[in-house]
Amino acid sequence: MTDEEVRALADEVLCDTLGPLGFEKAQVVSGLDHDGEPALFIAAIFKPGSGPIPGRAWIDALGALSDALLARGEGRFPYLFHHYPDDERPDDQSPAKQAV
Repeated sequence: MTDEEVRALADEVLCDTLGPLGFEKAQVVSGLDHDGEPALFIAAIFKPGSGPIPGRAWIDALGALSDALLARGEGRFPYLFHHYPDDERPDDQSPAKQAV
């Protein structure tokens, strides 16, 4: 899948699972993980003022996203990060920040 196809799918899945908690959109960057394996770095962007996501909701969202990707033949592991606009850090160089 292309990054754009993954982003569209992530938007759909995460809107269903995290929308009530302030999810706004997803951004995707393909890359290599810490083991050098192909991976997807997906930033879940939340609306300003959104609070922390309960752990169970985050796990359910990652599971639903992983299942949806696998169902479409995508074998790269999705690393899911959260991004709250209220928590900007100019020195952040993580893959999630680079996806934003």
